[in-house]
Amino acid sequence: MRKGFTTGAAATAAAKAAAILLAGSQGSKVRNRRLTGFVEIELPDSKKLCLKIHNSELLTRNSELMARASVIKDAGDDPDVTNGMEIRAEVGILEHTEDIEIKGGEGVGVVTKPGLQIPVGESAINPVPAEMIKKAVREVLPKGGIAVEISVPGGREVAGKTFNQRLGIVGGISIIGTTGIVEPMSLEALKATIRCEIDVAWEEVRSASSALFLAPGKIGENALKRLFGDIRVVQMSNFVGFALEYAREKGIESIVIGGHPGKLAKIMMGYFDTHSGNSPQATGFVAEFLGLNGEFNTVEEIIQSLRMDSGTGQTFFDLAAGIAEAVRGRFGFRTVEVCLFDMKKGLTGRGKCTG
Repeated sequence: MRKGFTTGAAATAAAKAAAILLAGSQGSKVRNRRLTGFVEIELPDSKKLCLKIHNSELLTRNSELMARASVIKDAGDDPDVTNGMEIRAEVGILEHTEDIEIKGGEGVGVVTKPGLQIPVGESAINPVPAEMIKKAVREVLPKGGIAVEISVPGGREVAGKTFNQRLGIVGGISIIGTTGIVEPMSLEALKATIRCEIDVAWEEVRSASSALFLAPGKIGENALKRLFGDIRVVQMSNFVGFALEYAREKGIESIVIGGHPGKLAKIMMGYFDTHSGNSPQATGFVAEFLGLNGEFNTVEEIIQSLRMDSGTGQTFFDLAAGIAEAVRGRFGFRTVEVCLFDMKKGLTGRGKCTG
């Protein structure tokens, strides 16, 4: 599968191209120059990457000469919503400083919640891309103060399709990437998102002395909010073990997990990666746990059958307690609560394990 490059790499290339255009025009009366072709940037692992310049121009702001260049984001074969977007960089000279100042413009989000790598109130340009931009610009303009503004036309609209709102980033997309390269369908990208969500949620948990709420997906998230009110819920997808291990490393002591028993029962079976390709169906296990006879295709079918027949064994409340005990036994949290919901978000079982 074809690899792509990150928004951070695109912003770096655009900034370097703009710096080259600006450097070549200083002291010149020519104001209609364009830069074409490719620009080479250095990635964090010291490898080189050549990206095509989409557009470039010189412009004047408050009588000051500036340069703008852009690169089209290419995500390769990864289904990235930012694929094909124009990433722009505007570069100008700053007087009375020797620093490079980077800020976000149109279409770049602003951080509104603590817990991320970027302070609240600043543009969502992650530290690695920011350093890449500074290094690339300094190659061209080795001295003096430099202003760099990164913008993404249409970024505000596309941001609604990303995780930014959940992370407290508003107004646009993020300029991200730790390697500069996009790996198609990267599991690491999903895990990185889970880590970020837990980081943000942890700040709220610490300040409110509350629990961290986790759910595999939207059904569990919505059901937990219906049960507990206006809370932040981290979607952990199938990476149950990964999310719980990271939460433990953060020092979180109280966990609430909500979801369908067909997914969460796999935890009691010993599977902490609940993807269907990495764990068996839980239907047989749940039926046996509840003391039910007969064949069932899904756990949801079991839930519906119990509404007509109470069964001869334990209940979904016992199952929830067993799942909570399995989580606490493996990860050592002080308190674990598990809430089980059917596909209509109705509470089916609830159990807690406390040390």
